[in-house]
Amino acid sequence: MASDLKRPIMPTKTPAWVAAMRQGLRGQNGEGWMVRDIRGRIQLTCRFDDGQRSSAVTELPWSGASQADLLALAARIKPMVAAGKTVKESVALLSSTPTGADGATDWPEVAEAFRKHKLNSGQVSERTWRRNYSRHVNRAVALLTTKPKPTSGPGLLKAMVETHFPEGKGSGLTDRRTCIQYLAQMLRFAVDDCGADQRWLPPADLKLLIGMRAKKKALTTPIKDDQITRLLEGTTDPRWRTAIGLVACFGLRPVELHLLSVNGQLLHCDYRKRTGQCPEGTPPRDIVGLDPIGQEGLSANLLAVLAEQGDEALPTGCRGPRAGDAFYLHCNRSEVFAQLKEETASTPRTDGSGDKLVPYSLRHGYALRAHEVYGITPRRAAALMGHSLETHSSTYGAWTDREMVESTLADVQAQVERRRLEALVR
Repeated sequence: MASDLKRPIMPTKTPAWVAAMRQGLRGQNGEGWMVRDIRGRIQLTCRFDDGQRSSAVTELPWSGASQADLLALAARIKPMVAAGKTVKESVALLSSTPTGADGATDWPEVAEAFRKHKLNSGQVSERTWRRNYSRHVNRAVALLTTKPKPTSGPGLLKAMVETHFPEGKGSGLTDRRTCIQYLAQMLRFAVDDCGADQRWLPPADLKLLIGMRAKKKALTTPIKDDQITRLLEGTTDPRWRTAIGLVACFGLRPVELHLLSVNGQLLHCDYRKRTGQCPEGTPPRDIVGLDPIGQEGLSANLLAVLAEQGDEALPTGCRGPRAGDAFYLHCNRSEVFAQLKEETASTPRTDGSGDKLVPYSLRHGYALRAHEVYGITPRRAAALMGHSLETHSSTYGAWTDREMVESTLADVQAQVERRRLEALVR
């Protein structure tokens, strides 16, 4: 009778190598990390504090010989999961990471992937990549593929500064700043999209690498309204008179000339200025024309010409993305502009706005006219010019702050006088 009873199933003892693998994983990644056998391969699982799980079946065979590879894989996956990726996404990303024969990150492949990402996402054009990004990226790849190689993101950026900007060269200036910012973008892309190790992340604060300017650059001065008249009268080509008039009357960046249209009584500009603080670019804007003194009606006339002729109203060089270069070249070749530069240098302004006249001074002149002639507030002027109030104040504070104080004093005095008169009436 007893022989007919089923014998109880005894639990299978966990192999020692499995116990060791699980213990090693928990010790390295934490209690929530687990492994098990799925059809002869290791499944890696992360259990979160709320009980939810994220898993992926790896290519590693279910055997004791895989322990070292598993721990290495789990160590790389842990920060990726902490950053929001699933275990499956992390495993897939690492399996597609460009690597060389020695298993290290293939930086030329990463650089090419970064280029395609920037172009395909619409963040930059092919021309912008060639002019702004490629030189810095190629230099970085050269450092990463030549011994002694940097071993981390901060190490690469430091090596770039030491190699290409030695002894503080370019500190705080555009070339060094964009170099560090562009390479920081590439390093984040390498980690987030190519599965490079977390040690390649750039530092959160790039200020020390970018550096500070040794001294404040010389201020350029706004052009005076009578100088605008002389410049227009001394320009024989009607298309260049139109270009100069548009920059002066609407406070344009010269590069914006190729992206203009007429919107009723306003000039519409589709240009987007991209900066590190505003990578998506400034929004398109409508601009109110501010006629220089002695040129009343000029803004309306320019809008009429542009509405009738479109791009044909402008010089050929100002109809494309190199409009700014063409505008600068024309001004620097102009005999009248050269005379104005000499006069400005010999009679500098006394309000702190400098004594150097440059083509960009036509844009500065718009800002000065907005405050001194038309009484426009700094906030509204900044919006018309397509930059932030902070930028406007830092650039034009030499006179806007003074104007604001004087205006405030006049308003206070007017209020005091009004109240005094009201008290007398009573």
